[in-house]
Amino acid sequence: MYVSLIITIVLLLVIVITGIQNSMPLGIKFIIWDIQMSITALIFYSSIIGGAIIAILTLPRLVKKSLQLRSLNREINKLKENMALINKEQAGKIEKVQIPQEM
Repeated sequence: MYVSLIITIVLLLVIVITGIQNSMPLGIKFIIWDIQMSITALIFYSSIIGGAIIAILTLPRLVKKSLQLRSLNREINKLKENMALINKEQAGKIEKVQIPQEM
């Protein structure tokens, strides 16, 4: 976890430093759009869009893991209940069996 946090902070610093050093306006053409914005804004919006794309792509995997975890927790609870019943039955059988005493 700490490695990903450090990498994220380093990338954020690189983005901020690049944005501060390159604040001149830039003309951007994309298909039919023609936009004027600073490089700082371009980097910022690109980072946000990239993060959103990654979040959307990882969402199905997170949902699948969550459903799997919920299913496994239900199974664990059922197994614990079965184990408790078996332990009660075993305890009842042990009490019924009487060891003959030698005289």
